[in-house]
Amino acid sequence: MLVLKRKNLVIGLLVVLLIITGYLNFVYNQDSAPAVSPEKDVAAEKKDGISGKITISDLEDQGKASDSKKLADQSQKDENADEKKGKTTDAADGKSTDKESQEASASASTTFFRDYRFQREQDRNEEIGHINSIVKNPNSDPEMVKEAQAQLLDITSNKESELAIENLIRAKGFSDVAVILHHDNVNVIVDKSELVPEEVAMILDIVKRESGKEAENIKIIPRVGTKD
Repeated sequence: MLVLKRKNLVIGLLVVLLIITGYLNFVYNQDSAPAVSPEKDVAAEKKDGISGKITISDLEDQGKASDSKKLADQSQKDENADEKKGKTTDAADGKSTDKESQEASASASTTFFRDYRFQREQDRNEEIGHINSIVKNPNSDPEMVKEAQAQLLDITSNKESELAIENLIRAKGFSDVAVILHHDNVNVIVDKSELVPEEVAMILDIVKRESGKEAENIKIIPRVGTKD
């Protein structure tokens, strides 16, 4: 009986020792576990952010930013293209206006000189007709007939001189010119709005040489309204 009690006592002590040992191991493990501080948590979060973790929201934001940049770039390109097109159009319009103005001026000059020569020819034909009526009239005084015949020769000579002077002046670079010789006077109309002294001297020299007239009887007139 005594042996049995001792045996039970030993078993009880062993159980108590096991319980104490288990408790001590639990406490030791708790003390050895590393504690995580809030600062380390924040650092870890920052590290995760730096390491390049990208969420779906981040991708969407980047996509929107990229689209916005593309739209802005395209809008700028369109504005630049429109501005360039506007400048090109303005330049083209300006050139077109200048060209039309020059063409209109050239057309007006052509019409003026054509009409001037036509009127000159008409006046001369009337004068020739009047002179011929004197020459052919049997009742005309012989002196009048002689004078009329001299006038006919002068008219023919003047026509030849006018043509020669006009051709020589055009050869100097003037676009057009009209000359009329009447008695001792010579009128020269040049297709230019303004003449420099050198041009006047050059024209005067041609007219004097071809017509035989003096400088005081020669009138050189630039055509007003001509665009050079």
